[in-house]
Amino acid sequence: MKVRRLWVKEGLKLSPSKAMDLNRRFAVGVNRILRLAERASGEASDIASNEILAQDLPAENQEPLSKQELQAFQELRTELEGYMQTLKKLGIRDHQVPQLVWWTVGDLIGRFLYLLFTMAMGCLPQLMFNVPLMLLSNRFASVEQQKSLKSSSVKLAARDVVMSYKVIYVLTFVPVLYVIYGLLLWVFTDWCLTSRILILLSLPLFAFWGMKASEQGVRAYVDIMPLFRRLVLPEDRREQDLLPARRAQLQRHVHKLVGTFGPRLGDLYYEKDVDWTKHMSDYARDDGSRSPKRKPSDQNTLKARLPSRSDATADEPHAPSPE
Repeated sequence: MKVRRLWVKEGLKLSPSKAMDLNRRFAVGVNRILRLAERASGEASDIASNEILAQDLPAENQEPLSKQELQAFQELRTELEGYMQTLKKLGIRDHQVPQLVWWTVGDLIGRFLYLLFTMAMGCLPQLMFNVPLMLLSNRFASVEQQKSLKSSSVKLAARDVVMSYKVIYVLTFVPVLYVIYGLLLWVFTDWCLTSRILILLSLPLFAFWGMKASEQGVRAYVDIMPLFRRLVLPEDRREQDLLPARRAQLQRHVHKLVGTFGPRLGDLYYEKDVDWTKHMSDYARDDGSRSPKRKPSDQNTLKARLPSRSDATADEPHAPSPE
């Protein structure tokens, strides 16, 4: 995803389908380059991987990478990993890097006020709907988790049981919660029937409103932390100031490397529409071929545990011989 963002021009907004297509092209392309790099480094590749590479690329593009190409690929890989680690350490996302030079105290105050507004908008719906559901589902799911762990000697943490029962209990408690609020509305108010029905019908919208407000609040909090660290910590400010130039250099390297390796990637580089079904099936076969093989000792142990054919036939009842 980071490579796709570095490849796309600034200000260009891709549709979800085009973004997914570009992500797939980079993923499959990097995998092909890694296979060519394995050949160049002299590592023994498995037969299935070579067969898939032969199917994906024409014969003239199956030559191992030269030393210069391999060095350029490794340098970009190291530089990209270091860039991503720096973003993670500073709590910044890639799309925020071009905005770093514009961040001021006013941005921090504005984001903080927006955070307070979203928290105020989502506080009451969260307390009325999401918090009770979360507490009840967690409580009952933990009980089911303990039951599953006691009855099974295979499960380590039974997290799948927890998630399954959380979904079940939430789907069960949502209508029950609405019925409780409806009864309270009927008992403690003297409103007309139309007003009560309209309020009950608006409860799901109210809960959704609280969830979206909380989501925006989390995003505002994520944006506030890099701003706060930039204004308070000089070391973080210096690192953030270097990020735009570092990102621009990475963009140039990505475009240069795509121009170098692109013609060797076949349909990923030239074709407008790619048959992803074929590529995904090839990846499934490649993953199966790369799975760890059983050792001969493990195979002998497994064979010793299984009944032999002679033992199985000896245990079978023999048909009576005709007299």
